[in-house]
Amino acid sequence: MLKFVIIGAGIGGLTAAIALRQRGIDAQVFEKTPTLHDVGAGIALWPNAVKVLRKLGLDEHLAAISLTNVDGAIRRSTGYYLARTLAAELQRRFGGGMVILHRRDLLEVLAGTVGHDNIHFDHALSNLSVSENVATFANGFAVKADAFIGADGLHSVVRSQLGHTDQPVYSGYTAWRAVVSFPRSGFVPAETWGRGKRFGAFPVQGDRVYWFATCNATAGERNPPDGAQAHLLSLFKGWHEPIEALIRAADDACILRNDIYDRDPSPTWGQGRVTLLGDAAHPMTPNLGQGACQAIEDAWQLAACLSTQSDVAAALNSYETRRIKRTTPILLSSRRIGAFAQLENSLLCTLRDTAVRLTPDSVTYRSLESVIGYDATTASTSLH
Repeated sequence: MLKFVIIGAGIGGLTAAIALRQRGIDAQVFEKTPTLHDVGAGIALWPNAVKVLRKLGLDEHLAAISLTNVDGAIRRSTGYYLARTLAAELQRRFGGGMVILHRRDLLEVLAGTVGHDNIHFDHALSNLSVSENVATFANGFAVKADAFIGADGLHSVVRSQLGHTDQPVYSGYTAWRAVVSFPRSGFVPAETWGRGKRFGAFPVQGDRVYWFATCNATAGERNPPDGAQAHLLSLFKGWHEPIEALIRAADDACILRNDIYDRDPSPTWGQGRVTLLGDAAHPMTPNLGQGACQAIEDAWQLAACLSTQSDVAAALNSYETRRIKRTTPILLSSRRIGAFAQLENSLLCTLRDTAVRLTPDSVTYRSLESVIGYDATTASTSLH
């Protein structure tokens, strides 16, 4: 039996372990943190990712922890609707809408499916020998495997061990996120655009709402002394209901702040029997909601390539070729959408809002086809 070592117990790494183990590969996951890393925020999964999770047998688990989003919208700070996305139309065209859930709940489902005996915490990678196929960890433990998968995020140690020297690219804006208790009655899921800032809010199971806020900022800025909540209330003062109420529902301890980064697309990811997956390979800004979705797709197609090719290195190379072709345009499109949505100039914002308002719904849905309409479970693993 082949033995694979996956570095990183995030969504991509755990999904890869499930997909590999279901195909008869012994996949062991090594994670640097003491427990599953819970970032305490919500996550959106589009149909392209949900199809993979269902194919992996997680349909009932997913249904138990998530809500399928109702109609969505893009609004101005006054509340005026610029565009709407109809859940019924998403269902008709793509087989489902956007599924919203708490990241912690998803991680627990994935970890339980992998099996906790196959996840090794408190193992921070210190060295990876590509020539000897051996990983050594900071605690002194070493493991030899047939292949290694770097699923260890934006600042991937595996990526740096492979000799990649490119640096993450700052988007120009920072983001705050929180999950709060909030009544969903009459709640309209939406993303609201202003000048250099945005606010989005979506329901999560259990009368909770996941919200995020963005604002143009210098990289590395901190919240002011009076805290994140007070700062956000000043940034979004006067915006339509229930934005200020949602901010007030979150105390500073539960509001996360992270600058938003991606990377320029790489022509190659790994070498030999080592490859990358998810944010370690193609970190994306969140504007298309595809970061976790593409990691889940990666996991499926990695396992699919290995099931059709006996040569491990050749299978990993095929996986990379397919996934680089798939993820590169999505990464770049997400970057462009972020720049468009974060415009700050008053005239440009007016033109932007007008363009969004006048775009026919049919054009919007067609633009989503290649991203969320994709089905990795039926895509051929052949490169020809």
